[in-house]
Amino acid sequence: MTNINPINLGVGANQYFKQDSKEELAKEASKKNEKEAPKKEISSNEILGYLAAVNADIVPAKAQKTVDVSKYVNEEQTARIADFMAAFEADFDEASAIALEEFPDITPETASNIALAYINSTY
Repeated sequence: MTNINPINLGVGANQYFKQDSKEELAKEASKKNEKEAPKKEISSNEILGYLAAVNADIVPAKAQKTVDVSKYVNEEQTARIADFMAAFEADFDEASAIALEEFPDITPETASNIALAYINSTY
């Protein structure tokens, strides 16, 4: 191996000694500062505002179109669905009333939940 005289480095010195430029040193220092810098606290309102601004192209629920059922369902199917819904509503009302009779201290919302649980297990 050849000894290199530090005074006479010559043209090929860069292959032996890496010389960092001021720009590279500044970049490394800024990266180090970014890692060590305390994170800014962000409020939930700022986050929601950002999300609202980013998702501005979402169509609001009130702007949704209605569906013309007659395009997809004939009269016989419409009658069958109407009968099913009437029977479902009657069963729901009956189950809610029974739940309120059996448990007078529960709220109507709880009675509705009990009725739905019963109907889900039946249907």
